[in-house]
Amino acid sequence: MEKINYKDASLNDLIFEGRNKQYGAYDLRRIYDDYVLRAVLFAILGFGLFVGGPVIWEKIKPEADIEEQEIVTVDPKMIEPPPIDPKTPPPPPLPSSPPPPQVSTVRFVPPEVAPDEEIIEEDPPKQEELKAVVAGTETVQGDPTADPNELVVDAAGTGEVIGAPPEPEPEFSFVEQEPQPPGGDLQSYFAKNIKYPQKAINQDIEGKVFVTFVVTSSGEVDDVKLLKGIGYGCDEEALRVVKAMPKWTPGKNGGREVKVRMNIPIVFKLAR
Repeated sequence: MEKINYKDASLNDLIFEGRNKQYGAYDLRRIYDDYVLRAVLFAILGFGLFVGGPVIWEKIKPEADIEEQEIVTVDPKMIEPPPIDPKTPPPPPLPSSPPPPQVSTVRFVPPEVAPDEEIIEEDPPKQEELKAVVAGTETVQGDPTADPNELVVDAAGTGEVIGAPPEPEPEFSFVEQEPQPPGGDLQSYFAKNIKYPQKAINQDIEGKVFVTFVVTSSGEVDDVKLLKGIGYGCDEEALRVVKAMPKWTPGKNGGREVKVRMNIPIVFKLAR
């Protein structure tokens, strides 16, 4: 039996004391720590190469030759236009829309003060004559099928528009500067002017009446309509008060007064 020096003996020597160390288990346990250490070192090395490899490669790889390209700036004014072939015919002119039919006009001008010898007696046109024609500076026989309400320029070439219907004023819902109510406080106006209908008082009716109207470019209240009501005379009273409102400060778009559509609620509430 091999004598063991317990002072310097390892754990394996103590475990295999008095046993067959040639069997193989002893050698496996003896070299186990070395293999574990090697595996850890290889793992650390592999992880380091995996993470740091691309960085190291960027540092040590040879730089590729970059071919510098010269950028040439071309002035469009320096490019010569293509030569014009004299055999190529010019493009045809764009078709123009036909002029509107000429409306018949009758001479009807305001009277002017003049000496008696220059006055020419001329009767004004009758109302029957003005039904199918328009008033102008001179009498012109036009197309009988032309509409006198269409936009027509007088035959004298002065540029005067005859029979042009007025353009409708555009209506806005959102503007840069909102219209301002009279006195600046709309609720105070309603509180002073609304008379609670007796029918609504008797039935203990409360709620909101929604009214829509237009504030014109001159500040007038126009086109007053009911959006949603509660009945019992409250709707009619709300419309009456809105129609009786004095002028507003008109709304503005781009510094110009415009027509604005307004929607407001009018509250009917009984005093408790």
